[in-house]
Amino acid sequence: MSDNYPSDVKLNENPNGTVSFATEVVATIAGLAATEVDGVASMISPSSGLADMFSRKSNRNLTKGVRIDLEDNRVSVDVTITVDYGSPIPDVAKNIQENVKKAIETMSGLDVKNVDVHVTGISFEREQRANAELDEQHRKMLEKTVEVEAVPAAEAPEAALGDADEADEVLADETEAVEAQAEAEDGLDEDAEDDAEEDAEAPESEEVAEDAFDAYDSGKDEA
Repeated sequence: MSDNYPSDVKLNENPNGTVSFATEVVATIAGLAATEVDGVASMISPSSGLADMFSRKSNRNLTKGVRIDLEDNRVSVDVTITVDYGSPIPDVAKNIQENVKKAIETMSGLDVKNVDVHVTGISFEREQRANAELDEQHRKMLEKTVEVEAVPAAEAPEAALGDADEADEVLADETEAVEAQAEAEDGLDEDAEDDAEEDAEAPESEEVAEDAFDAYDSGKDEA
């Protein structure tokens, strides 16, 4: 197969005229159909170096990596690609064959004889991009976490004042309780003193009673 395509393809002749198109149109259709397949990282020419192997599939040369051969309006297509890391190569190749064949036959009316797919490299660009996006998400989550933690920290003085007020109330309550207990103890002490005084006065009352009884006995005897 050759990269030197014929200048145009004569599709048919009819009473109204001739329909033809540039052969490069077929290559362009094939290239676009191939890049639509998930897992295709880029289209490359077989003779390209490493720089082309890792080029993006948005390259403006839409026929890059595509070689076609026309014979009696039957097309043979060669597609050379790199695939994204992690993509199943057999599935990618099969999807390319189906998509290229369908696109060429639908858009040009030509019969596609075969589509040969050549995988010459693996691209890690998508994986690196996914990792970068994941790192960015983690960074944003970390920033949000820091902001959420910073809000309580800013409100800490007010919280501290609230705790101090509560502590003062508790201390006041404890002080009142201690004073009440002290007053109660003082009351008990006063009652104890009163009882002691009464006990101390009791013997004197008994002595008075005894004296009165003795005087009564004496008067009785004299009588």
